[in-house]
Amino acid sequence: MAPTEARTAPSTSTAPPEAIQRTREALLDLLDSIDQEGWEGPAGTDLLQYVRAEMIRPLAVAVGLRGAMASQAEATAWEAVWLALTKPSLRTAGTPWGVLWQTARRAVLSEIVAGQFATTERRGWELAVAARKGEVRLPLSLDALIDTGWEAPGNEPDVTSRLELADVLADARNALERVGWGRRTAGRIIAAVANLDPPATPRCTVAGWRTLAATLDLPAWQARRLAVVLRGTAEWPGLLTLLMSQGSDALDDPGMRAALTATRYRSHRSPVLAAARATAQTQHGSQREA
Repeated sequence: MAPTEARTAPSTSTAPPEAIQRTREALLDLLDSIDQEGWEGPAGTDLLQYVRAEMIRPLAVAVGLRGAMASQAEATAWEAVWLALTKPSLRTAGTPWGVLWQTARRAVLSEIVAGQFATTERRGWELAVAARKGEVRLPLSLDALIDTGWEAPGNEPDVTSRLELADVLADARNALERVGWGRRTAGRIIAAVANLDPPATPRCTVAGWRTLAATLDLPAWQARRLAVVLRGTAEWPGLLTLLMSQGSDALDDPGMRAALTATRYRSHRSPVLAAARATAQTQHGSQREA
């Protein structure tokens, strides 16, 4: 199967081959079989179907892609992974599945940047850097996150920073799932929040909640709380800001867990008050133990 075929092949995946195990030895055995059969043989077909269904498609969904953009990113990542599978260096890698995962994520995020500016991947990264400097207007999504304080290091297109951003969004979605939001709904919430415009002024503390309510068909109180918890306010950092500054450790913060829980139950205090109370209780408990 040539790269052009990987890009244009219709999405006909069914259940991925159950026999494939995500271990180094299993992958090397498959590649040895492909050496004998060619990519058109059973081993090549099964492997390509597996990485598309179990690796690439969930990744595209996790970063919030939908519709035509998701299909294009999926096709691009599928081709990139196919090329990685053909490289001899993959067989000497300590974690070849990890190499394939990173390749797929890099391809998906590059497709996002290229799509945002309707240009090539390389030019898209250049424009993304210019957008962070305020030299051009970024037409979609990442402005809201950059406005919260996140800044990619360096002056060159940084793929690692974009991969970290995808991890932030995935962690935020998982945090919503832990307090009772369904996986699909949590993904839609994160995608909608990431696509909100930044506040017009710093004093506009919960901008975007009306858009969330309309986009996600949520009651006003719930949309407002989600906007506060995820984007934060001028005085209180939201989950996305904390994940970008502290990493996944932010998910273990008692105050943030209480704030997230408040998005599920109207009877709970507002997220900021719930967070303050949980933090105070935790500190009080620690002092008593000391």
